[in-house]
Amino acid sequence: MIDEIDKVILSDLSKNARIPVAEIAYHLRQMEHKITERAIRYRLKRLEQSNTILGYSPIFNPSLISDKISRTILLKFKITKNTSDLMGRLNNYIDNSRFCLFSARMSGDFDFICHFVFDSIEQYELESDNFINRFAELVSEYRTYDSKIIKATPYSILDEQESNEKKFRIYKIINSLRKSENLNTKLQLTVDSLVKYFDAIFARMWLLDKNSKNLILKFSSGKYRNINGEFSKVSIRLNSKIGTIVIRNKPVITNDVVNDPRIKYPTWAEKEKLRSFAGYPITHAGKPIGVLAMFSKKTLSPIEFELLGIFAEHISKELSAFYEAKELLNIT
Repeated sequence: MIDEIDKVILSDLSKNARIPVAEIAYHLRQMEHKITERAIRYRLKRLEQSNTILGYSPIFNPSLISDKISRTILLKFKITKNTSDLMGRLNNYIDNSRFCLFSARMSGDFDFICHFVFDSIEQYELESDNFINRFAELVSEYRTYDSKIIKATPYSILDEQESNEKKFRIYKIINSLRKSENLNTKLQLTVDSLVKYFDAIFARMWLLDKNSKNLILKFSSGKYRNINGEFSKVSIRLNSKIGTIVIRNKPVITNDVVNDPRIKYPTWAEKEKLRSFAGYPITHAGKPIGVLAMFSKKTLSPIEFELLGIFAEHISKELSAFYEAKELLNIT
């Protein structure tokens, strides 16, 4: 339990995590609490050991992060027998989200509010689409609003150096793929690269058949290399995660494979200890012609999802050149 003195200490720390102990002591003495700086340090240690204080976060100047994309989302819930479990999953997602600054239950027309901050509009579209699809069974209605930060605490800004290093690495991989002149070899190296450089347990590429009704598995790498199994031919339909990527021409990503309703075999995913899935459309002239996808045992960072998107765009360009050449031959 915390007492009145602890509450004052916590209040001061919430306003400034770097506040000097002497200043906290001064505030307490003004409130007629006789306490030494040494006693305050002891209390801080006790609060940390009891997990009352989990960490210390900086307060950012909103004017310096004004280029961020800020969105407020209001959610209205369905009332079902699974609502409690789904709420638990939502809370877990929010707790682990790098983008969420604030969330709360509310009364009135909506049941839940959350505020997200993203580094780019592309990141916003990818993550918000993932968020809404993941909790489609829970959410009956939602509203999304542009918002402007007046005060933000805490917020973790992505490390620019780490981002640049990973982008440099992906372009090195892309350049190495360009050295291969055979298209089949190049596409096999693509899925091999996802396993080697992105820690994928397995990675696959499907291409649409002539009638654009089914995805045909052409390339596979990692633990499951067989291209003649259950998913060798995938019908284009909304209740299939792979089919959804083609129909909507948008990526499908998750860092919670076991609990994601779009995953067909969650028990298998749990047994394999899978954490993340990332699937991206392969396009030609703006239209989907295939899917590049991978599973991993690790949680993928926003930077890694972004880099996988860059990777998929490169493969789209490679295949587009092939399709354009084929179309030209048909014309002539």
